[in-house]
Amino acid sequence: MRHSLLSKFQGVLLGSALGDLIGDRYQSQLLGISPQTAELWQIVKLTKHQKLPLNGMMSELKSVNGKVQIGKNSSECGRLAVACAKSLIRCNGLDLKDWRDTWEVFASSEHYQQQIAECQSILHPGEAAVAALPAAMFFHENQAKLREKLMLATEVWQNQNAPEWETGVLAVGYAIARSLKDKLDPATAIVNTITYLGTDNALTELLSQVQMLLEQEADLERAVNHLCKSGTAWQTRQSEGEKKSQTNSIVNPASFIPIAIAFYCFLSTPEDLRLSVVRAARCGAGQLTCALTGALSGAYNGTVAIPVEWRQAPRAGVEWLVPDEGRESSVWGTSSDASIVELANNLFAVWAGVYTPDDGVRSAARFRVVTAPYVIRPHKI
Repeated sequence: MRHSLLSKFQGVLLGSALGDLIGDRYQSQLLGISPQTAELWQIVKLTKHQKLPLNGMMSELKSVNGKVQIGKNSSECGRLAVACAKSLIRCNGLDLKDWRDTWEVFASSEHYQQQIAECQSILHPGEAAVAALPAAMFFHENQAKLREKLMLATEVWQNQNAPEWETGVLAVGYAIARSLKDKLDPATAIVNTITYLGTDNALTELLSQVQMLLEQEADLERAVNHLCKSGTAWQTRQSEGEKKSQTNSIVNPASFIPIAIAFYCFLSTPEDLRLSVVRAARCGAGQLTCALTGALSGAYNGTVAIPVEWRQAPRAGVEWLVPDEGRESSVWGTSSDASIVELANNLFAVWAGVYTPDDGVRSAARFRVVTAPYVIRPHKI
């Protein structure tokens, strides 16, 4: 294994959280809001050749019933991911009663009350994939159990059966699991993911397009435009079909675009987390795409691939954030990036069978020793 499993656990959560943050900074600059600190400016600085706005395409895509918008709450689903991880740690696994209680508390917030009144499905598929990251990490060893647990966890978030909605969670979860087991081959990742999904819908079609673009070595702009057009075309076909069948699906085919772009950005530069996330940000696809890209690359490359200056960005951004907009200088609702790392440590400890994860991780850190194999040996009395 190239990187330790603990480093990969940390990489998933920290990569996703910081990807969300970097995506937010880029989006703000695309809107003409410049950061006020030198640290943030070095991270988010764009030239005219590095901006690839999609003419509002990503922000205007809505579900067929016009109620569910795309990727506007990636930070909120990050908070839900933190809540999911804490539930897994607290219950030593997936306890559906505790998870339902956790979701009810989360969904009762003022922000989500409005969404509950407006639509049946709370989360966009990409947001659900981010929120389910801890579950994917915890059950990564067995493919069958991974599917079962992800479906049980996500059923809490919706009031109806929507298999096409669940494929987004499964696709990202499967890729994360393969990376954690060090079995993800970038060349075959898409094919294996489609096989695992075992269905034919908008997401599998978009993933097939991603594979084609990767084989053609398509540049970022061409890839993003192609995927957006493919998603829009699938949406049009679905809308025409629904008029004939008089059905009303809550799942917008174009809502899978952030997941598809995240796979493209990761697999086109699999060894470079920084480049993958920055490319996702530059295409104008928003925070959600960056969060998904950070999670995929973090699982593959571990925390060693996360730039140090990105981990300093939340602290540097304290003065830049505008209180009137209700934005907080935090990472997914936690105090700092260190809190995300500690959360990943505790989740890893519970997965490994530590009885008291809080004490176990701290004590292990104090007595951690690294040795060369077959060179330094235990002292024998």
